[in-house]
Amino acid sequence: MLERLFHEHATGARIRAADPVGFDRELWDILVEQGVPALRVPEDRGGSGMSLMHALLAAEQAGRALAPVPLIEAVVANRLLALLDASEARELLEDCLAGRSLATLALRDAGSAPRQVVPAGAVADAVLCLQGDAVVICRGASRLAMPADGSGQAQHGAIAAQWLDLRECRERAVIPGARVAFEAALAEWRLLGAAQLAMIARRAIESAAQYACEREAFGRRIGEYQGVSHVLADAFTSVDGARMLAWRTVDAIARGEPDAAALLSMLWWWSATTGHEATLRALRVFGGYGTAMEYDAQLCYRRAGAQLLIAGDPERELLRAADLLFGPAAGGTAPAVALPGAGEVVIDFDWGADADAARVRAREFVRRHDSEALRRSMRDSLDGFDPALEAALAAEGLLYPEMPREYGGPGLSACAAAAVHATFAEAGWHMLMPGVTNMLWKVVHHAGSDRLKQELLPRIARGGVHLAMGYTEPGSGSDIFAARTTATRRGDDWVINGQKMFTSTGHRSDYNLMVTRTGPDKHRGITLFLGPVKQAGYSVTEIRTIGDDRTNVTFYSDLAVPDRYRIGEVNGGVKVLAAALAIEQSGGDLYINWLHGICRAALEWADRPGPDGRPLDDPRVRLAIAEAAVRAQVTDALSRRSLWAFAQGRVRKHEGPMVKLMGSESWMWCSQRLLRLAAPDTLLRGYEGAGLIEWSARRSISSTIFAGTSEIQRSLIAEAGLGLPRTRS
Repeated sequence: MLERLFHEHATGARIRAADPVGFDRELWDILVEQGVPALRVPEDRGGSGMSLMHALLAAEQAGRALAPVPLIEAVVANRLLALLDASEARELLEDCLAGRSLATLALRDAGSAPRQVVPAGAVADAVLCLQGDAVVICRGASRLAMPADGSGQAQHGAIAAQWLDLRECRERAVIPGARVAFEAALAEWRLLGAAQLAMIARRAIESAAQYACEREAFGRRIGEYQGVSHVLADAFTSVDGARMLAWRTVDAIARGEPDAAALLSMLWWWSATTGHEATLRALRVFGGYGTAMEYDAQLCYRRAGAQLLIAGDPERELLRAADLLFGPAAGGTAPAVALPGAGEVVIDFDWGADADAARVRAREFVRRHDSEALRRSMRDSLDGFDPALEAALAAEGLLYPEMPREYGGPGLSACAAAAVHATFAEAGWHMLMPGVTNMLWKVVHHAGSDRLKQELLPRIARGGVHLAMGYTEPGSGSDIFAARTTATRRGDDWVINGQKMFTSTGHRSDYNLMVTRTGPDKHRGITLFLGPVKQAGYSVTEIRTIGDDRTNVTFYSDLAVPDRYRIGEVNGGVKVLAAALAIEQSGGDLYINWLHGICRAALEWADRPGPDGRPLDDPRVRLAIAEAAVRAQVTDALSRRSLWAFAQGRVRKHEGPMVKLMGSESWMWCSQRLLRLAAPDTLLRGYEGAGLIEWSARRSISSTIFAGTSEIQRSLIAEAGLGLPRTRS
């Protein structure tokens, strides 16, 4: 309903006509008539009694439409009025619901900041402000022409913000003992503001993508240039992550999760910083036109900037998140926590009861088998291979949790499997070989013949049989369609000749999933085989990497592969590869676990006294660790959506690459930043604290390369998510 309403009434002409103040009275009257500002007011007080999720969706639509109305301020203020037990609040609420008045709220304590910029202050009839423990209703507050220090002019953001002197009001009503209710209202404002800002940025990105599909430069549409498409893909991923984190935060508030308040602070920082940056990137895609007032690009940039700036420096909110997550720095105090009531929220990010049960079993398994020697061996053995542990995991049904029961597995959900993997990662277990096999048996299950599945999957489920991935070749890198490794039919067999690069676990594998060329057409001449490699014609050369892991060059010389090991149709490998990539990118638990791991390592290092005091008291360190925690949450929210979509058969081609791009780039970025902050302690290798940061900084580099480089992921996101033209042949 809101999408249709804004499409009809928040037109470009109407938005520009409202630009001087940022308020369209006609649109506002329509919203009031529809009851939208009252959607969070309980039904017995004249509203709709809707949930926090409903309010968030309304904020998203207002942001995407650049609607020149103070919707989120009114929604929050009206709910607060409904919760205040005072006749003045009831009377003002009645006026607001009838459209006779418009109420907003001040963001800072009026006792310490009587002069402040107030959202919607230019058009509001009443301002709700906090003063000590009381909520004060100010009617007719004095409007200031410019900031109190006289250094600025009218605000630039096309919103109805106004500097007010809250000491000078025509009428004042003081409602004591309402501090908690007001702080919960401020929390709701931040949540809705973050959602609104993310969708302002999304509009900017989509508009820039459309322009990039039309604008030509140097004989090509500019969207074909990676300098344009990859910038938009990065911005789109960050903004989509902000949207999913907002939904995740609503779910956490509804569940009463302990970290819900920290999630809200993380959300505001992420949405404010990435949303504003995204609008800037989108503006620059338009070139000089982006700065012209008749284009929406500059309006998105100004509107997002205003939403960000009115709340102050967003890094303060990230420091608040750090206080909530790690405890306050020395001499600080724990921040107050007050969250809004969520109502009935149907959005659900929980993994479910089977995942909880699987996590309990995994933790018990870790308790019985864990040791420092095992953890070090997993990290240092180059392939994370422990046959005895693998056999025990298989016996417990924890090796490949999603393996169907008909093949000897436990048949758990993808979410339960993610919970198991997260539990092992928390213990510091690195199991590369089962991890690769876990991806590839799913390809066999999806596209292999019934005979092959019956032959192979039960053996994999019992442990001891491993698969490796043979996609990349020396001259083609991520371009798997440029494969030169050939498969030639010879009777009932195929004979494979060629070479593959970076075949991780290929030195221990029993079967390699190989991309081969069976026809001359680049895309229609590809066939996949699961080649048995423990035979003549297969050889391996070791490659050691900067991350202390091992990969391989693998050689195939007249390797005989029976036709039953073919995966999919002859020359139909493209279809199988699409499914294989969807399986590989269906979740990001690998990157989430590594991000959580770098947080734990950094906290372990930072909590120990150093020559200059405790590093954790340094704001730079707190911000860096908190950012890693935020990026883990953003990746997690994107990953849960992707897992859900895969399980529901609703996969969209760009969502998996978003998880991979966000997770791998975040892990590398945060590791490198912490490597520098923890210097010189990170100069030396080690197994805890600074040593783990140092190891993570090296290991994370390859994560942006394997399973498709970040550049490949950006191209997929740009093409499938934003409709941009292909940037490669």
